[in-house]
Amino acid sequence: MSKDEPGKEFSHVVEVDRIGPQGLHVQLEADQATCVALARRMRILAVLALKADLRVFPDRGVAGQYQVTGSLEAEVEQACVASLEPVREVVSEAVVRHFAPETAVTPKADLAEDEAEWLDPEADDPADPIVGGQIDLGAVVAEELALGLNPYPRKPEAGLPDGYKPDVEVDAKISPFAALAKLKMAKKD
Repeated sequence: MSKDEPGKEFSHVVEVDRIGPQGLHVQLEADQATCVALARRMRILAVLALKADLRVFPDRGVAGQYQVTGSLEAEVEQACVASLEPVREVVSEAVVRHFAPETAVTPKADLAEDEAEWLDPEADDPADPIVGGQIDLGAVVAEELALGLNPYPRKPEAGLPDGYKPDVEVDAKISPFAALAKLKMAKKD
């Protein structure tokens, strides 16, 4: 697979056959080209730095399964939701992922309604599949970074422009409660 393929901007593949009983320690750092590709993929202004310190080890409870634990640190730049000016932020995330052979991982679509544990926000995340005997640690780090991004970055001093006055009539028309208010008024009449 090429580094230019979507989802492969930051790839670091580990063969599970090479992971010993004591596990494997891996440190990753994205180069400038990778940071640019990740920023493009995540649709943010920039990924300025990205480092991860990970440990991959066999799951003691179940044969053929593995755990990835560690942390990632990144510095990113996103557009402010109010002013669209660049906002720099540091993203620090703990990484905990479980991997199992593809045959042991049940796709969510195949679960019956009553078996849908994945709907429980308190339940453990299901294991990710080990594809072709490999775990892509770079993809894990990129996914965790995307999940750790601030969804509403805002500069501290960003506010509404001077002279802005909301149009009460327009705001009332698009309010989901405007229709309810009309119904309530109609009942009184």
